Amino acid sequence: MKVSKVLATTSMAALALSLFGGVGANASMNKEMHHTDKSSMNMKSMHTKDKKKSMHMMKMDGLTMNMNSAMPKGLKKDTHAKFHVGEKVILKADHMKGMKNAKATVAGVYKTKLYKIDFKPTNGSKEVKNHKWVVASELSAKGALKAGKSVTVKADHMYGMKGAKGKIVSVNKGPAYTVNFKDKQTGMNIKNHKWLVQSELKAK
Repeated sequence: MKVSKVLATTSMAALALSLFGGVGANASMNKEMHHTDKSSMNMKSMHTKDKKKSMHMMKMDGLTMNMNSAMPKGLKKDTHAKFHVGEKVILKADHMKGMKNAKATVAGVYKTKLYKIDFKPTNGSKEVKNHKWVVASELSAKGALKAGKSVTVKADHMYGMKGAKGKIVSVNKGPAYTVNFKDKQTGMNIKNHKWLVQSELKAK
């Protein structure tokens, strides 16, 4: 009889330990899974924010910038410009958010006129007014390039730009600069941004 009671007591203790231990283990596992799910959600949220941030930075005149835009062929380097390749400058231009007052490095200087233009994007977006800048080799027109002249845009600085119809608003005698800079708003590094005129740069 005593042996039976001992065995029964031991069995009940083992069962209780198993039940409560299981609950504890499950609770611990659920807590860990909840923590993992929360971390995953936080990472996903951060990724989404970074993506939105990047896309916001890559907008110019309402169009998405083409970060792989090719340099026009045939441009002549300007070795007598006020700022030279490799020089550190401050940007006075505000072509996009995060650009004005950003620190930059001159990436290229070229002998060419620059043109401010209006154009209607080929992707159906609304007309872009006073876009700065395109150079002469990025425009096609009958006759001399001058203010008021109707043109076809050959530049691909932004998606929807190449092949667009537009007109010249004004002409700048140059030189034309490309720059590398860190966007002040997003912290992204922009390489070979096209184009800036000399008055849009100042010595650091």
